[in-house]
Amino acid sequence: MSGLKKAQPRDLHRIFVIVCFLLLLLTAACHRLPPPPANLGQSWGEQKTFDYQGIKINYYEAGRGQPIILLHGFGASAYTWRFLGPELAGERRVFTIDLKGHGFSDKPQDGKYAVSDQAEIVAAFLRAQNLQDAVLIGNSMGGGVALMIYFQLREESPPRIKGLVLIDSAGYPQKLPWFIRLARIPVLNTLGAGLLSPRFVTGMVLRKCYYNKDKITDEMIDTYAYYGSLPGAADAVQQTAKQIIPPDMEAMIAQYKTVRVPTLIIWGEQDEVVPLEGGRNFQRDIPDSELVILPRCGHIPQEEEPLETRRLIKAFLKDKT
Repeated sequence: MSGLKKAQPRDLHRIFVIVCFLLLLLTAACHRLPPPPANLGQSWGEQKTFDYQGIKINYYEAGRGQPIILLHGFGASAYTWRFLGPELAGERRVFTIDLKGHGFSDKPQDGKYAVSDQAEIVAAFLRAQNLQDAVLIGNSMGGGVALMIYFQLREESPPRIKGLVLIDSAGYPQKLPWFIRLARIPVLNTLGAGLLSPRFVTGMVLRKCYYNKDKITDEMIDTYAYYGSLPGAADAVQQTAKQIIPPDMEAMIAQYKTVRVPTLIIWGEQDEVVPLEGGRNFQRDIPDSELVILPRCGHIPQEEEPLETRRLIKAFLKDKT
């Protein structure tokens, strides 16, 4: 017994690191990305592309009437609107856009993935389509994009934007969620992308975004994971994460008081990604705005509580726009 030495803290730490590394390798091996899901895409809309300075932006179009632009959040795609888009397309002309670097849109390594970059692309899309009196609906980062589009286009005549719907929208300083913080860290973001399968990471992110975890399905995980595994997707997400905080955020916040279109704010009460405080701040700062809080709901109401989210938006469209 005298020949045995008590393990030192440094040795225990090394053992812990090695075990974690092996577990990561095992996780990656056990969570291989499945083939593309059978229901991939949007069967209810016609798939098209918009060329922006040589960058192909994927989008879907359906319906007739007043235009509605649906803008997804960080790391998501047009897929997030699968419950809302078809219903709105029965009454309006609906466009669901894969933002640059997301979904089936191009993912160039040009370093231009700021919220303002995304807003410039969508603003150019509205001009190219000659859309007027459009309603912008954005979730999370997509809400921040919608606000920037409004500020870019509000002086144009005839008016291009007639209303805003902000769903758990980014727009104020906050502590970033773990998956965005990780994507911003050099080396760790690349190492994590190499070791962890897209399906495993997708499941973790969705569990952070949903309040009711039972509503997360294998089909959802498979679909989001497939988009996340496309060539260039990981780098695009990392670049987006690094640039997700606008350098002029305080100046942008000051402009909220100048919004002059009806604005509906929808928020999941249990949102752990963008806390409810953000929704209350928007209601305080944006004139002619209404805040509706959805109980027992997280960061993606259009997916977690689609019926109520759809009802609220359709009522807003009918009464305000």
